Amino acid sequence: MLPSLWLFALSAALVGSPKPPRTVFSGHLANAPAGDTVRLFVGEKRVKAPLSPSGDFRFEFNDLPGATPTPVHFTYARQSTRLYLLPGDQLHLTLDFKDFDKSLVYSGRGSVANNYLAQALWKFEFGPADGAPRPTDQLKPSTTPAEMRRNADAFRQQRLAFLAAYAKAHPLPAAARRDAEFAINIQWATQLLNYVGYRRANAAPTEAAPSEVVPPAYFDFLQQAPLKELSQHLGRGIDENTAVAQFLYAYQDRLAPSGTLSPDPAAGPGLYRLATSELGEGKARDMEMQMLMMWKLEKDLPGALALYPTFRLHNADSALARTVRRSIAQRQLLAVGRPAPAFALLDNTGKQVSLADLRGKVVYLDFWGTWCAPCMHEMTTFSHDLKKKFEGRDVVFVYISVGDPEDKWQKTLAESHFTSPNSVHLREPKETSASVAYQVNEYPTYWLIGRDGRIIDAHAPRPMEGAKTVAAIEQALAR
Repeated sequence: MLPSLWLFALSAALVGSPKPPRTVFSGHLANAPAGDTVRLFVGEKRVKAPLSPSGDFRFEFNDLPGATPTPVHFTYARQSTRLYLLPGDQLHLTLDFKDFDKSLVYSGRGSVANNYLAQALWKFEFGPADGAPRPTDQLKPSTTPAEMRRNADAFRQQRLAFLAAYAKAHPLPAAARRDAEFAINIQWATQLLNYVGYRRANAAPTEAAPSEVVPPAYFDFLQQAPLKELSQHLGRGIDENTAVAQFLYAYQDRLAPSGTLSPDPAAGPGLYRLATSELGEGKARDMEMQMLMMWKLEKDLPGALALYPTFRLHNADSALARTVRRSIAQRQLLAVGRPAPAFALLDNTGKQVSLADLRGKVVYLDFWGTWCAPCMHEMTTFSHDLKKKFEGRDVVFVYISVGDPEDKWQKTLAESHFTSPNSVHLREPKETSASVAYQVNEYPTYWLIGRDGRIIDAHAPRPMEGAKTVAAIEQALAR
């Protein structure tokens, strides 16, 4: 028996394990703009393939894992969509670029799950609303917590019903259905969490509980959300990472509904217990607490400093703990009354301008980019009138564009008429000097700097805030 067993093992080793089946993803893009490559994120790996003059492309994979569908992010000419691939799929995509999301159709092996995804994306995210309207479309300052819950529940139920009907009519793979249910439920929970910040910004506290943005019972919906599954979806692909990150960003309003953390260090362990009870002890919980620390360092330094001892206890040896420690030191240098970080950049005429050159004037500093839609909205709709109000006075509006190519930046300044006698336009090719020194983590970001070069407000009101912004600049002038 022994020789036979040995020969069997040897033959198996020589033959080797079977090769994974080849996976093909091809497509045709009708009316596609001229370009060179179609790009995919397959899981977290980036690949690309040429687009032919007739609008065709083709990808082949021999190394897809077989246990669960691999999330794929497709992008071409600033349009994108999401899909799944399994080993052995022979998937073909067709669409008309003039009607990208509505016309997207899949054929071949793997098409059932992906046609569901394409139809659901159009019906519930990108197309015109029908049936239960999207909860965000119904939001207004008077929306109550109960109304928000009803709106979100109705929208969620419509999505689940669509999924059930599709799965009944088509052989939808079980793994694809589980992923779809997770996406629906986690987006529902994210919408309900986002309402907390919206209400805090737009509605007055209730008379019965003036310290509460929403009643504590509002968060009961989290018991129905698949929070313990968050960690297993991290790292699967760019779109799943985005969905988890969006939830975790919104979850900070679960931990700090008022918008600020307690300045009492004794409150830190309680936040960790709450996050652990709802998110579990995996990557999602750790990522949430890390994100919370970094966000609050910018806008709630006392609360972040109070939470830091507990955070450090749980992350004593992590690289992120070192990053947080450095950020705390830098943020303390950006406190009100401290000297504003120096910068020296070229303006749109090629002249170098430094912060020191502006001493004696109030500086309204705006970090922006042409690629940032909210930035462009502020610049085109509100900034002109704000600058007009302070013409001839000791105020200079400094705009630092971050990450823009010079030609695009110059063209935008000229075509949109952003320049003015009381404004200075500077460009930082990438996040290197000024944006790093000012710890800019979101765009647009506004600062008020006094005549003496010291920080007055690290979170100055936006131009769109009108009278509030004018008042802040007037107060700075009066100092």
